[in-house]
Amino acid sequence: MSATASGLQAEPAQDLPTGSVALRPANEVCDPTDMGTARATRHSFSRTVIRHMVAQHWQVARETFDMDAAGRGVAIYRIDAGDLTWRLVAFSQVLEEAQRQDRVIAAGWDITLALVEGEVDAERLERLRANVPLQENGRADQGTVIWARGNRSARFFDAVVKALAAGEQPDPDMFGASPYVMRSTAFYSNGKFGLADFERFGADHPFAVPYRPHFLSAWLMRELSLDLVEHCAKAVNPDAAVLDPQWRRYFGLGNATGLGMVPYVINHPQVLDAWTNLREVPLAAVRGREADPADADVARVRELFDRAVTYLELGGSSDIAPFPNCAVVAAELAQVRDLLSEFAEHGTVRGQPVTRPWDVLHTEAESISQGCRAVVASILTELTDDLDATIEASLSCDERNSVVASQRVGELIDTIEAHYGWIRQFDFSDPAQQAYFWFSSENNEEPRRGRRGVDPGERLEHGTDVARAVSALRADLDSADPATSVARFLIAHPWHRGAVSRVQSVHRLAYGEVHTNLLGEQFLPLNVQRLQLSVYGMENFVPQSTDWLRVTLFVGAPRLSDLADGNADDDWIFVSAPGAADRLEASR
Repeated sequence: MSATASGLQAEPAQDLPTGSVALRPANEVCDPTDMGTARATRHSFSRTVIRHMVAQHWQVARETFDMDAAGRGVAIYRIDAGDLTWRLVAFSQVLEEAQRQDRVIAAGWDITLALVEGEVDAERLERLRANVPLQENGRADQGTVIWARGNRSARFFDAVVKALAAGEQPDPDMFGASPYVMRSTAFYSNGKFGLADFERFGADHPFAVPYRPHFLSAWLMRELSLDLVEHCAKAVNPDAAVLDPQWRRYFGLGNATGLGMVPYVINHPQVLDAWTNLREVPLAAVRGREADPADADVARVRELFDRAVTYLELGGSSDIAPFPNCAVVAAELAQVRDLLSEFAEHGTVRGQPVTRPWDVLHTEAESISQGCRAVVASILTELTDDLDATIEASLSCDERNSVVASQRVGELIDTIEAHYGWIRQFDFSDPAQQAYFWFSSENNEEPRRGRRGVDPGERLEHGTDVARAVSALRADLDSADPATSVARFLIAHPWHRGAVSRVQSVHRLAYGEVHTNLLGEQFLPLNVQRLQLSVYGMENFVPQSTDWLRVTLFVGAPRLSDLADGNADDDWIFVSAPGAADRLEASR
């Protein structure tokens, strides 16, 4: 998904309400292995967009659904938010399977859509029809906020249509960790192809919050996918079944994510810091709270532990390296659940009286494994609904970097020593620490990494080498007079300007740097990708290689009809397939 920023100054992390427990240190949080265990929380973007719609009484309805028997045609969904109205306009076709691919270079997609402001009359619809399906080769008007696209799942779409046409519900054993019938492949915004510039959205506009229009569009794409399977089933058999309400909520939206996300988060350290605080600030706040065994929160956490253990057990023992094995984490989490049960019954943990159980449980989980800790953190963060507005307000970033020319070299050295000590773990005289380079592929039209000395494109290397650049800067600073100004140093060493700006601008952020070397042989992109995807709200991480993975979004989320009926609850974490928990219990 494309980056968004409203231009507003982010609230510094140190001003956010963390309570009496300190934030976890950067050497833990920004370690890629910790990032590789991240899970969605109540503050992830998919959760917040639906909460906002419910709280502000948005009205969403399907306005047009003009499809043939195969699902080719146009669908329009109307969104009313007070005095603002948008429409999601979707164009549907059916590609041959050989034509479907998730890559940017694809020439066609089953679904292309636009989120537009205002009315869509016949003339505007034709303009959209002439441009939206072209994507990169089309042109948007200024009243269009989002363009997106996706494909039907070759595995699941037709299978669900067939089941419904036969009067049956889907086979729960078919989907594994991937409950979707359609995959999104890209979301574009913020000036690209002529789309609306987000700077025109004022601070009180719903779309001033980063990524809200993207996730509104993704949620409606998920709705469209389920409308399509039911429509296609009825075209086969007018008496076809419709999806059971549990199935309608269980199905999410698929996504496949590759290397492009990694350089994005490196090039936007302020965004990385904001996204990481979105997770760490609520966790610190809840860990500092006292609780009594009779508190309602204790019963709530016990229920979430039970649900999470079941969810992970259903994930099975398949290898999803480098990510934690679901069955192993389930067994680890059960150990922490037993400690919670002890507290609920006796007010103790391991026989010792406890007044801050959430801090104790988190510490216990941390001592077991990073994967177990991450699940416990996600559960505990469910208790931080009082921080929803504060966390959301902290997401808009001022991403301006600059050189403080008057700073003294000695002060700059002190800053590097205090905040970039992690770079010392990399010896850049070792070829293995510079085995790769990052570049933009002309053929693939997206970021890639090549092997240095083997693959072409090294002369076009991206500036993602933070560890190498700061290491080189630190070495040259040693030969300079500590009392001299940074300005004079840069006159003699102009190639260090980017690294100086980086250090001076980013060191104030608690979590502005990934503590790794992107050029090194040992670097595994999947870990960084998982952190980003968890902030989006994605789950069911299934690696396909060292560089890309499949995920699902909005699994268990309320549907359009739930909003209309007032049943759009915010309780959709660790959701299992309909009937799966009962089958698991029966098998024990």
